[in-house]
Amino acid sequence: RARAPSRSAYDVARTFVARVDAGAGERGATVALSDALRAHLPSEYASATSAKREIRRKNVLVNGTVRSVGDAVADGDVVEVLARIRPSSPVAAAHRAGERAVALARDDPHFAIMVKPDDCVSVGKGSDPMKWSAERLCATALTPTPEGVEGALSRPRPVHRLDELTGGLLVCAKTRMAMTALSAAFEKREVRKRYRAVLRGRVESKKGVVDVPLGGLEALTEYSVVREYESEEYGGILTLIDFFPKTGRTHQLRRHAKALCAPILGDVKYDYASRAHEDGLFLWATGIVLPPSATPWRGEDCGELIVDIEEGEKFARVLARCQDLA
Repeated sequence: RARAPSRSAYDVARTFVARVDAGAGERGATVALSDALRAHLPSEYASATSAKREIRRKNVLVNGTVRSVGDAVADGDVVEVLARIRPSSPVAAAHRAGERAVALARDDPHFAIMVKPDDCVSVGKGSDPMKWSAERLCATALTPTPEGVEGALSRPRPVHRLDELTGGLLVCAKTRMAMTALSAAFEKREVRKRYRAVLRGRVESKKGVVDVPLGGLEALTEYSVVREYESEEYGGILTLIDFFPKTGRTHQLRRHAKALCAPILGDVKYDYASRAHEDGLFLWATGIVLPPSATPWRGEDCGELIVDIEEGEKFARVLARCQDLA
């Protein structure tokens, strides 16, 4: 097999864990690599020709090794698609200019949990190619996997996503074992998450569940009010609240906050009466609980991994100008 291209010449485009549906009695079922690209990334590879072209360019890796058009993938294989960085591109210039500081809540040879800034997308380029993405930050902010650890990815990868305007805990894989185990845990909804937000308005019940379908799909969010504030600046009550999403729909917390008649501060998309805030959206991923199955390298008796952080500094800045109603 061919070796992976030089990291300095390439940037991450996409990563996914292959899922192959085997029929009854078909153990070890596989699917053509080009078909896997089309199934997992349909918006980028609409035809077999485009998928095969990407593979022929040697931009597609399976378990860290460049593969050919005739190759197949099995369930659980980690597929990476690389994209060449042009030396004159803004992204390349940003890398040459230096690294952006990122806080880490957890970092070991197999995975890390970074604190994503609230001004960058998790993966891809987003609306502004001049900006960093969390995916690119992984390559510079995380401690490299030691050479003795088997299955190191060519670069660390986020295994889930946070919206561009949401800061906080983002789980990233460094090895194939971590990518497979963590991705499965998120896919099965075995990971518990907590978000903190500032809402513009009062929530009637201090604890409850928002059960409002989104896009025709079930969407559930548990919540617990932390504290209330009186704010002259924002014309009424601000509510500090914790959200515990049970599903993962697009903009679920922002839309469920609106359903509570108390939209998130700074959310101009779902709060039509709100103005853009200089500190952006007041939504932060502050807690995550990973089941033992998500981190098998820690041992059979490792138990759950619980990680909690404080919300972003902008929360304290805004609430310091308000009257605490406790």
